[in-house]
Amino acid sequence: MSTPNPDPTAQRRWPYLAAAFIAMAVVSPYEYAWSSISPIIADARGWSAPSIGLIFTLFVVFQSGASFPTGLLRDRYGPRVLTIIGGVLAGLGLYALAAGSLPLAIVGFGIVGSFGVGIVYSNAINTGNKWYPDKRGLAAGLIAGAFSWGSIPFVIWIRGSADVGNYRSILIAMGVIVGALIVASAFVMRDPPRGWRPAASNPASGGTAVPPGAAAAKQTAAKRAAPAGREFTVREAISTWQFWVIYLSFVLVSGAGLMTIAKIVGFASATGHTALVGTTAAVGLAVTNGVGRPVLGKLGDRIGYEITMTGSFTLAGLFLLLMTATGSAAVFVAAALAALFFWGPLFSLFPAITGYYYGREHAAATYGVLYSAKMVGGLWGGWASALVMERLGFQAAFVVGAVMAILSALLVLVVRRRPPR
Repeated sequence: MSTPNPDPTAQRRWPYLAAAFIAMAVVSPYEYAWSSISPIIADARGWSAPSIGLIFTLFVVFQSGASFPTGLLRDRYGPRVLTIIGGVLAGLGLYALAAGSLPLAIVGFGIVGSFGVGIVYSNAINTGNKWYPDKRGLAAGLIAGAFSWGSIPFVIWIRGSADVGNYRSILIAMGVIVGALIVASAFVMRDPPRGWRPAASNPASGGTAVPPGAAAAKQTAAKRAAPAGREFTVREAISTWQFWVIYLSFVLVSGAGLMTIAKIVGFASATGHTALVGTTAAVGLAVTNGVGRPVLGKLGDRIGYEITMTGSFTLAGLFLLLMTATGSAAVFVAAALAALFFWGPLFSLFPAITGYYYGREHAAATYGVLYSAKMVGGLWGGWASALVMERLGFQAAFVVGAVMAILSALLVLVVRRRPPR
């Protein structure tokens, strides 16, 4: 017998997805505009490459570290107030970066603002798991894609207008835009009522009728029924060895891609390519990185998350290797865009596989623990890879990143053979 839906209006899921999409989009410059703005700041302030790398690493650590406490609080209190707090902190972080002081940039942008980004990210991405249990990969992919696509106008703005004389005013304007739009989105965001299910699986709720083709969708869902068939608490989830294999996979593949995002403009310049090549790569990877998330997220819904992850991460590694081996500007850009197309889906496939293996009830907190793997990956993506590049060159660092992505793909196969029960 179907459980009645206590709130029939909750069947209108798209406004909550749209609000999460907007919030995620405007917070994206922290990560995806960094490779465009950081060289300008370094020239203006005389900051070293390791200092720039440290700021990016701190961003990754604190953005990722915010996910677990945010998930716990969101599962209990909902996303609205937390998202407002995150938006204010993210806006202030950009203002701190504009101030011109390295200690203030480290604390204000790298720690405080980045923690705010993590709050927004966690609230937005878990909207997919909570409102779309029937389309986890696609919903998480669309929201995660916003974290790439939203940066495109900011990257174009920076690459076309910013210089050592005006970058501060641009950062301050970005801070106002980021804070205001996130706060506005927060007033729309909410979680589904307890016991709620999508209309197609709960006709008694007063939702819409089951659409044509639903029978086929139901058969597909049956084939992809969760292995355990129960809801894990956070403690139960992290007590399974499979969780930590997935965690290590996340560490490796995230580190490879974060290095590419942070260093792509510098890599293009160091290998003799023109500024246009660096700009094309920076803007293009935001496009392909975002597109890959819903595309492969939906593929994961259909054929299985593990197979999709293995293929995707392997191809990301192979295209990174191609990027290091070519002298052609066209091949360099194409390989970079392809690598990020296949890397980006980690941010739709890992939350999807978390919900698939461990259930929806504690999805935000469980994925919050898993997402902390990005902190460890960020140590390579920002600071450690910068040291390797200084001593051994860009090619060596990118080869290491490619191997990391391929190893990540192999680890997912281990879990597929013995999923958690």
